[in-house]
Amino acid sequence: MQIALAVSTLLVPLVALEGSTAAFEGVPHVRIEEYAVSGRSVAAIRRSIDAARPTDPNDGTRVDGLSRWNISWRWRRDATGRCSATLDDIVFSAVVTVPRLANTDVPARVRERFDRFRATLLAHEDGHVRYAWDHRGDVADALNAAGCDRINEAGMAALRKIGEHDVAYDKATRHGADIITPLR
Repeated sequence: MQIALAVSTLLVPLVALEGSTAAFEGVPHVRIEEYAVSGRSVAAIRRSIDAARPTDPNDGTRVDGLSRWNISWRWRRDATGRCSATLDDIVFSAVVTVPRLANTDVPARVRERFDRFRATLLAHEDGHVRYAWDHRGDVADALNAAGCDRINEAGMAALRKIGEHDVAYDKATRHGADIITPLR
């Protein structure tokens, strides 16, 4: 039996939340990377986020959060020469980059607004990560439909479709503006 491995990473712009991964419940291997922001007023915190936030590699838009997900796979060639993969052969991980309020002495009303903002950012982010997680089976299906000589190409095509959904989702939601409670 031969085993092969292919790996791909897609950068997907997202808007997200603090260090909690509660929104990603049921989705394994989601890691939160935070960038520090500061301020004692909503306006000061917004300026800090605007100065530090990442850029969406798909359209160049500055976003409050960014998600990178990775789907890798392995496949096997059986004794008859057929190549195949199962869902267990598909490995998923995601890294979500989001702001973290560094100040501990923020007025309660400001902290509440920031926390509400981050919670809705996380809900949007979860939409991206969960879609990729839920569609990892599409990669296995593509691998199994391809011949051995085109198996990795088929997997990459399936990944591109998942990535295209993320771009369309951000376009439809204006990078989450339709659901995110603004921090203004």
